[in-house]
Amino acid sequence: MVYVGLLVWVSVCVVIGVYTLASHLLTLPAPATSDAVLHRGIAAHRRIDQRDRWLVLHVVFDECACSQRVLEHLLAVTPTPGVPERIVLVTEHPATTEGVVAAAKTRGFDVEVVVPDQLVDDYHIEAAPLLVIVDPHDDVRYVGGYTLRQQAADIRDRAVIAATLRGEAVTPLPTFGCAVGRSLKSKLDPLGLRRN
Repeated sequence: MVYVGLLVWVSVCVVIGVYTLASHLLTLPAPATSDAVLHRGIAAHRRIDQRDRWLVLHVVFDECACSQRVLEHLLAVTPTPGVPERIVLVTEHPATTEGVVAAAKTRGFDVEVVVPDQLVDDYHIEAAPLLVIVDPHDDVRYVGGYTLRQQAADIRDRAVIAATLRGEAVTPLPTFGCAVGRSLKSKLDPLGLRRN
């Protein structure tokens, strides 16, 4: 009886451990560069002064630790000269973002604040952080992550942006982070046990 109890306890611990670690090991989906909804969303949210220019979108989620690292990195760098860079800040509480928005604008970033469902509806983006680079003709040249590994300190957006602007084909980095959309959240956490 003791051995059976021990076996059940170990099995439960393994299942719970795998369940909670899965989000740290899986790459998350990103829209295809040809996704029509992504293209429409980018075109609809481009300001007039951003038309016919390269555009970089940094999608970050305020409840995601990986996104917070990317946001801290962005607030410590200078945007690429001559290239509009927009931080798309995803939050359930838009009224609480004033400080972040002000800091990002001071650094030279354009900022758009959206709720999770709006991000999914407008851009077809269900996970963050996500880097999107669009050329002057509204062709999406890069959709992917920022790092090679989950929670890595080596955030590579500057190198990816520079290579893409030079016309190089950049292999997308894996998308590590957090689910933003309800559908993806329920697929990754059907029991609702995890917080991002």
